[in-house]
Amino acid sequence: MSKPTKAMHEGKQVDAEEMKFEVVGAPEVILQVEDGTTLKILLMPAKVVKIKDVYNQEGEPVYQLKWGTGVSASVPADQIKVPEAPQK
Repeated sequence: MSKPTKAMHEGKQVDAEEMKFEVVGAPEVILQVEDGTTLKILLMPAKVVKIKDVYNQEGEPVYQLKWGTGVSASVPADQIKVPEAPQK
């Protein structure tokens, strides 16, 4: 069940509904960089809001999402530099 809320849309505060959601499928993107590094980017959705009575050009409702990202790197050994000890 949705929860009434407000959202900013095109510079105005408008009525909206906060929607419950679940992540279906893999929420990650894996990039292979030319130096051999693999980057895994994880999408972490936090909130989905449906703007009331607003539709795009195709007649679909307009949604806003809030999310965070996490990045994990798998770097080839020859690309790793051992950090120097801090000087006192």
